[in-house]
Amino acid sequence: MTVTPLPAGPGKNVGRDVLRDVAESCLDRSAGDIPVGTGLRLATMEDIPALVEIIDWAACQAQREGLFLRMSEAFLASFVRDGIVLLPVSDSKILGYSNAMQANSDHPPFLAGPYSQAPGLLFGTVLGPEARAQGWHGRLIRVRMDIFRKAGLASVQCTVSPYNRVSLGNLLAAGFRAYGLKDMLDGHPRFLLRHDFEQREMPGPYCKLALPKSGSVADHGALLADGYVGVILERGETNALCYVAGSG
Repeated sequence: MTVTPLPAGPGKNVGRDVLRDVAESCLDRSAGDIPVGTGLRLATMEDIPALVEIIDWAACQAQREGLFLRMSEAFLASFVRDGIVLLPVSDSKILGYSNAMQANSDHPPFLAGPYSQAPGLLFGTVLGPEARAQGWHGRLIRVRMDIFRKAGLASVQCTVSPYNRVSLGNLLAAGFRAYGLKDMLDGHPRFLLRHDFEQREMPGPYCKLALPKSGSVADHGALLADGYVGVILERGETNALCYVAGSG
């Protein structure tokens, strides 16, 4: 499969080789921000079997379906070939992976909009047992955002399950905002998040809405449909998503 840029409306593509060159330079600069004894590198096709093993392990640990989209070998291969797949490693052991790609005709933006340039898309981060509770999820969000920013893109988008509080909290803390909610290809709901590198601040007052541990999130969908934007995850006895009125 050959990935082609989006048509003129949604914006131009910076090119795979440029993106990978920027990624390599960002990984070199991020070396001081990772745990001692670990490193970060880009995946190759030879790494895919190890990534599938990590996915299988993580799927067995998940307490509910729909927390993340389980990627096939073919899907992972498309990211290695046409996007970027970051690997936290310890010696020669792969600890997990985190992938991203600029939007294109095969992977369109999660959120519609008038783009002069196709946005960057952050897809899954899946961590094996040795990488848990070491800050890797938030770190890999920041590294991928940095890659797209330094490549000259104006914005990045991603999706996250409403029931995945850790991932949602890390994404909002990194500057992402929730603009939509929809069922994805696996039939499970995901918040649609976006971060514009030149976005303006959105101070309160906040409208707070609790996130259920299970069941319907239709009330969140209704708020988002009315133009509210989710900006902060408030933790406590009840995890609540804080919304601000306005388009952001």
